[in-house]
Amino acid sequence: MKKLITGITTLLTCAVSLMPLSASAIYIPADSYETIHQQLEGYTFIKEVEVSKKDPNFPNDYELYIKMPNENDSGCTVKLLTKENYDAIRINLPDANGRQILSDALQQVGIDGKVFHVEKTNYECRLYKTVSNNDIKMLYSLLNDNNLITEFVYSTDLYSIHEGIANSESLSRFGFCSYDYDKGIWTPPEEQIAKRNQLVELTKELLPDATVELTSFSDKDEGFTAYEASVVPASNMTLKEWIDFSMKVNEKIGVFGGFAINEESPPVFKTNNVDLFNAVEGDSNCDKQMDMADAVLIMQALANPNKYGIDGTAEHHLTEQGKFNGDMDGDGITVGDAHTIQKMLLGL
Repeated sequence: MKKLITGITTLLTCAVSLMPLSASAIYIPADSYETIHQQLEGYTFIKEVEVSKKDPNFPNDYELYIKMPNENDSGCTVKLLTKENYDAIRINLPDANGRQILSDALQQVGIDGKVFHVEKTNYECRLYKTVSNNDIKMLYSLLNDNNLITEFVYSTDLYSIHEGIANSESLSRFGFCSYDYDKGIWTPPEEQIAKRNQLVELTKELLPDATVELTSFSDKDEGFTAYEASVVPASNMTLKEWIDFSMKVNEKIGVFGGFAINEESPPVFKTNNVDLFNAVEGDSNCDKQMDMADAVLIMQALANPNKYGIDGTAEHHLTEQGKFNGDMDGDGITVGDAHTIQKMLLGL
């Protein structure tokens, strides 16, 4: 898993990932991942990049999209769709010491997280490590049993869309340095030079009269030397031509030209939301009661997930809320959960 470095070129694709999400970020519920992609209509997908899955300040990955310019445009917009590396709980706690109460509760349950005061009595808890459904239920019970809260919504799969710009100058520059989290090293200079040589050969093929200039930047504290190449054409190229060139370079050697990203925190879309405050244990079909139909839906979802599972084609398929409700032992939906519901209904 690799992270693009920042601060060297106009290749600022990781500037957003190096900045923790603002505590004042706006959160927007989304019906599904497809809802988020509606924000990208009119944009062309360029590439997907994996980043660190170990640090909450970095998204798990991001997808780069670019809006193709008109003929005389000098710049074009780009968007980064990033998957945030944490889960979140939105809690309403009408107490002057709400932040401290929530921090203590997280610690008591053993959840690694941080509490942010959003507004008035609303708080956002960001969970930085994997938690089980049992952990979430324990936290909810601890707060609810003491009549401390009036809202508790657990959200997973959070996405942000960062906007930026690209122009001919930025797209003519290519960076080759990244940090490999698996190996714990920056890209060695010889590998960067090899990638640069690939760019030179490809440029000869695509732009025969162009030259490629190589520059470098070293950071002794971080322990890396980063190389960048600038492609200088023999004659002026339109922005569209630069985009086409960058896309071909990306296709052949996995490197796209540079662009700049707005550093302001964008809204965060939550695709999977579970309301514990209004949840009913065992209610997998979300009809506000536990009955035999819930056990049936669990069995259907397990036997035919394409039809009855999450995002299934059936009108009444399992939802994230129903999946959480029906997880009776905290280890995910299994046949055992259906059996547990049946036993509870029979008083066994």
